[in-house]
Amino acid sequence: MAAATPDSEEEIMSSINITPLVDIFLVLLIIFMITSSVADQTSIPVNLPKAAHAGSEAPKASGLLVDKDHRLFLDGELMDSARVADLLKAAVAADGEHQVLLGADQDLPYREVVQVIDLIRGAGVRKYALRVARAGA
Repeated sequence: MAAATPDSEEEIMSSINITPLVDIFLVLLIIFMITSSVADQTSIPVNLPKAAHAGSEAPKASGLLVDKDHRLFLDGELMDSARVADLLKAAVAADGEHQVLLGADQDLPYREVVQVIDLIRGAGVRKYALRVARAGA
């Protein structure tokens, strides 16, 4: 006996394969998760000073930004200096080699940047770097 073939166009398809649709949604979810973590720190407007010999890559570290309105952002989240100090102390307790990458708006007074560096060192962080933009970029 031969396999059954549809005799008319009126037959109803009773099963739908949704596996490709689920695969597409999972890929989109992964892409969204990766881009949202990268976009956190780039969305805070900070006018970084230029340096001719700036490095091209930053080490793995906590990102601390100070914008022109003197607000502190640790890894993209707005917080006060006491909370920043507490989180940095906890990070140093977990990893003694924890590093901080400090970015500050170029229009901030020098004393404000020194106060933030003092906050970083007071939290026990011994390795920190200043974030700058490459000159001509």
